[in-house]
Amino acid sequence: MGLQLRHLEINSDVTTYLPEDDPSVELFKYIGETYAMSWTAIIIIESDDVFSVENIEYMDVITQELQYIEGIEFVTSLTNVLDIRKTEDGFDINRLIDPFELPRTEEESAYIRHYALNNDMFRGRLVSENGQYALVLCQIDEFYDKNEVATEIRETIESLNLPLELYFEGMPFQIQSILEGIIDDLILLTPLIVIIILLCLYLSFRSFRGVLLPILAVSMGIIWTMGLMAVFGVPLTPISDALPVVLFAVGSAYGIHVMNKIKLSVSTTPNKMESLRKAMAEISLAITLAGITTFVGFMSFVFSTYLEIVSDFGIFAALGVLFILFLSITFIPAAASYFSFTGEKHENQKHQIKFLEKLLEKIARSVIKYNKAIVVSGILVVIIAVLGIPRIERKVDILEYFKPETSIRQSAAIMNNKFGGSLPIQIVVDGDIQSPEVMQRIKEVSRFLNTMDDVSNARSIADYIEEMNDAMGDGKKIPDSREKIGNLWFMIEGEDVISQMVNHSKDEAVVYANMQNVDAQRVREINQSINQHLKTLEADDISFKVTGMQAIYSKLDESMLKNLTQSMILAFIFIFIAMIFLIGSIKGALVGMTTLFFAIVFIFGFMGFTGIPLDIATILIAGITVGIGIDYAIHFVTAYKNNIKGGSTIHEAISKTIKTTGRAILINVFTIICGFLVLLFANLIPLQQFGMLIAVTMFCSGIGAITLMPAIISLFKIKIEKAKINDIL
Repeated sequence: MGLQLRHLEINSDVTTYLPEDDPSVELFKYIGETYAMSWTAIIIIESDDVFSVENIEYMDVITQELQYIEGIEFVTSLTNVLDIRKTEDGFDINRLIDPFELPRTEEESAYIRHYALNNDMFRGRLVSENGQYALVLCQIDEFYDKNEVATEIRETIESLNLPLELYFEGMPFQIQSILEGIIDDLILLTPLIVIIILLCLYLSFRSFRGVLLPILAVSMGIIWTMGLMAVFGVPLTPISDALPVVLFAVGSAYGIHVMNKIKLSVSTTPNKMESLRKAMAEISLAITLAGITTFVGFMSFVFSTYLEIVSDFGIFAALGVLFILFLSITFIPAAASYFSFTGEKHENQKHQIKFLEKLLEKIARSVIKYNKAIVVSGILVVIIAVLGIPRIERKVDILEYFKPETSIRQSAAIMNNKFGGSLPIQIVVDGDIQSPEVMQRIKEVSRFLNTMDDVSNARSIADYIEEMNDAMGDGKKIPDSREKIGNLWFMIEGEDVISQMVNHSKDEAVVYANMQNVDAQRVREINQSINQHLKTLEADDISFKVTGMQAIYSKLDESMLKNLTQSMILAFIFIFIAMIFLIGSIKGALVGMTTLFFAIVFIFGFMGFTGIPLDIATILIAGITVGIGIDYAIHFVTAYKNNIKGGSTIHEAISKTIKTTGRAILINVFTIICGFLVLLFANLIPLQQFGMLIAVTMFCSGIGAITLMPAIISLFKIKIEKAKINDIL
C-alpha cells in the first residue's frame, strides 16, 4: 500500500464535488466543452494608468505570450478585443488597439483611454472606471487540467519580468491555490501530528513500547487507507486532506486503551504472556465496540450525502478506523510480547502521574456528592447552547477557504470592487437566435442581470447586434426583422467572441454575467431570483437553463444542510441500536446517548456564538462527534457494568470506573485534542475550524463521560445490567 501512495491524486475542483449527473454540473461542463467559457483565468494589471504607452505594450506582450499556452482557447484584453465603431460609411469592425500599430505617443494612448472609458463594452469589463486596473482573460479548454494550465500561465507571466503589479484571479487560480494548500497541509500537518501523538504517548506511558506500538499500528492503518484510495483512484480533496490527521487522532485512542490495560495488568500478573492475555480479554470488547460505533459514525456520511467528496471521506475514514482497530487488538499485543516487562511494576510506581490520580479521586467524590448539581448544570449548558444554534451561518464560497492576507483574497477583492466579481453566471437560451423576439428576450435577461445587486457585466450576442444597429444609425436596439439581424450578424460571423456566445446552428446562445463573492444566503437569493425571472420569459419558441457558480454553490449549500441533518440522525439511530445489541443494555445505551446529545448540542451552540460557519468541512462535525464521542461512553459503561457484575455498589462502581477507565479517557481526550488542534496550522480555513470544533467536541464528550454520565447514574441509581432479548426487541 505504501508503494501505491505515489499514485495518489489531488482534486481541488469544487465543480466536481457534486455528482457528475447533477443538472447544474452537466450544463456547466457542457458550456466549457462547447464554448470554452466555464473556466476563466484572470490576470489583473494594476498601474496609475494602464493606458500609458509602456503599459499597453506590456499588456500586448502578456496577451501574445498566453495565446501559445496549450489548453487556452481564447485570450482577451484591451489589445485584441473586438471594437464596433461608427464611421462615415456606416461602421467598422476591428480591434480596440491594433496589435501591429500600438500607440507610440501619449496623445495616442490618451485617445484610447478616453474612448475605452466611455464605452460600455470595455469599461467595467476589461478596464476599471478609473483606468488603474485592466484585465487579461484566458478561457481554458474544459478538457485540459485547470491546475496545470493555471500554473503555466503564472510561470509564463512571471518569466517575462515585467515592471507591473500583477494579480491572478478566477476559478482556475482559486482551485490551484486549494491544491497548493492541500499539498502544504499534508507536508506540514502529517509529521506534526506524529510528533504531537508521540509526546502525548510518552507523557502517558513513559516507555519506549508505550510510544512505538500505538504509533506503528496507526501509521500502518493510515498507509493501508491512503494506499487503497490510490488503488481505487479516489483523490484527496479539501476534506480528505485531513484524513491522516483524523485517523492519527482517532486511531491512537485504541492503542492508548490497549497499552493502558497492558500496563495495569502487568502490575497484577507476574507472567508476561498471562498478563497480555488477561489485558486483551478485558479490553478487546470495549475497544471493538468503540471502533464499530466510530465506523458507523463515518459510514453515516455514505448513506446521507449528495456530495461525493463527503461520501468518499466517510468510506475511507471508516475503513481506516477498522484497519487501526484490527491492528490495535492484534499487532500491538503480539508485538508487546517481544518486549521485556522486567521492572514494569517499579517503573509504573516511579513514573505514575500523581496529579492525575488525585484529580480522578476528586472527580469521583464530587460526582457522587454533587450529582444533582452536575446534572442541573449540564441541562443549563444545553439550554444556553440551544440559543446559539439559530445563529449558525452557512458558507459555500471557496474564497472563504483562504486567509484574508493571501494573494487570492486580495485579487478577489479587486475583482469585486472594480469589476463586479469574477464568479461566472451562465444562462443557456434555446431557440431561433436570429429571431427578433428571441433576441429581445436574450437582451431582457441581460438587463435583468445588470439590475441585480452583486451581479454585473451581463453580456450576450444581443449586445453586439445592438452596437452594430446603433452604428448603422438605427438606434441602440434589437432590429425588428430577422433579415436585418442576419445582415448585421454576417459582419461579425467568424469572430472568436461570437463563437463563445452562439453555436454554429444558431439555435442556442449563452448569456454570461459575473457575481461577487457573497454569503450562502445571498447566493441562494440570486439563484432563485434568476430562475423565477426566466420563467416569466419562457415561451413555446424559447427556453432557458441556468448554471454557473451561483447554481453550483446553491446546490452545495442545500446538500450540506441535508447531509448534516441526515448524517446526524442516521448516526444516532445506528449507534443507539449498535450499543443496545453490543453492550446488551438499553439503560446503558440511553445513558451513553445523553452525554453524546450534550456534546452535539454544545458544539452547535459553540458554532453559533463563535461565528464558525457550516461549510464543506464543518458539516462533518455531527457524524464524527457521534462516532468518536460515543467511544468514551462505551468505555465507561462497559467498565461500570463489569464493576456492578463484580459485586460493587453503584457508588463503588462509579468510583472504580472513574479511577481506572477515567484515566484512559483523560489521556485519550488529551491526545485527540492535541492531535486535532494541529489543524489550526492548516492553510485552509475550513480545516482550521474543523480541528477546533473536534477538539472542543472531544473535550465535552470526554469530560461528560466521567462527570455528567456518572452523575446521572448516581442520581437515578441506574444499575446497567445485561438486558433480556425480549426487552431489547
